[in-house]
Amino acid sequence: MHLIVEQKRLGPRTFLACLLLIHIFLILAEDMYAPALSSMMREFSVSAALLNMTMFAFFFTMAFGIIVFGPISDRLGRRKVLIGCCVLFAICSAGCAASPSVAVLTAFRVGQAIGYGGVVTLVTAMVGDAYDIEGTKVAMTLLQSTIIIGPTVAPFLGTFLMAHWGWRSIFVLLAVLSVISVGLAMLIDETLPEQSRSSVSGSAVLHEMLGGFKTLMGQKTFRNLALFMSVAGVPYYAFIATASYVLLDFFTVSYLEYSLVYAAVSAVSIVAPYAYLVLSRYLKSRSILVVCVVLMGMAFVIMALWGQNGPWVFFAALVPFALSEGIARPLAFVILLRQPPELVGSASSLANFLYSVLTSLGTVVATAGWSNFVLANAVIMGVSFAAMAALYLVNLRRAHLDAADQAKV
Repeated sequence: MHLIVEQKRLGPRTFLACLLLIHIFLILAEDMYAPALSSMMREFSVSAALLNMTMFAFFFTMAFGIIVFGPISDRLGRRKVLIGCCVLFAICSAGCAASPSVAVLTAFRVGQAIGYGGVVTLVTAMVGDAYDIEGTKVAMTLLQSTIIIGPTVAPFLGTFLMAHWGWRSIFVLLAVLSVISVGLAMLIDETLPEQSRSSVSGSAVLHEMLGGFKTLMGQKTFRNLALFMSVAGVPYYAFIATASYVLLDFFTVSYLEYSLVYAAVSAVSIVAPYAYLVLSRYLKSRSILVVCVVLMGMAFVIMALWGQNGPWVFFAALVPFALSEGIARPLAFVILLRQPPELVGSASSLANFLYSVLTSLGTVVATAGWSNFVLANAVIMGVSFAAMAALYLVNLRRAHLDAADQAKV
């Protein structure tokens, strides 16, 4: 790995380690307190629907943080905006721990989400700023693994904290971790030199931000590759949303077997980005996209024909799509971030925003009153397969994807 932007206190690996730790510390906020919802419901004397608004508010406003802070950092620089987002997250985590009501908790969760959304965008943008193409490939692979590790570990950690010190301890830990993240962010030097930043000010900032998004969406390769990556991620979030219904209700497995299947899917998802590194040594980017389409098609066929035959057959259908998504995401970001310096933040924002919106819609569709959630997963995989195939055939098979191919080793 090689840094193309100098870091006074950090080398290529320690710089990446700081970014990964910041990301994984904050990503725990997504669902770490999920095991405590029933206890919180009793303490606040509210319905489950009202308490679930704290989660909905988080994911909805996270998208706002994702879309806004990239363009802002294109003008102000990455470092100070990253530090600000971590500080906001720390303050709001402490506020969540001290919340006297669901309304106050929801308000602080909104602040948490805005800060976290900014971190998602900025960590991605700083990787694009700081590394050459080969380094970006490795860094993006590791970053995609943390995206899976965080939400997988969080519920288990939340259960432990809840059992020993109550639900407020979950947010206390998040506050402590975010303070550590502030310290890590302060170790990092600026990755976007002042001469590479946008120079507009005042009302022109919004106009330039929208103009940057318009420019990016006007690039067929950017638009279609961002959509390809996002569509590939939809089945994974549909699985997360329906896993308990499928495994515990439909297959009536034990909690132990449920945990084993869930852990197995998570393990495949964590390993999948490394498959991209291996494939990229032997195949061009277009060929890797074909592999992703074929894997999603395999998942659809297995799920549609045999998915209801048992929990481990269901798992067998999940393996190809987990590989497909895990390969597509780092490949896409390696290419999507190859933009002029003043557009890297906007590119990170827009790509992460599209991914967040489409995967969130996937969870809504997956839980929308299906009588058979195995069928729901099969349908979503089928739609994702068709969309990925169409995006590849219409544009991506002829697109210039050379950015990733330059790094063959």
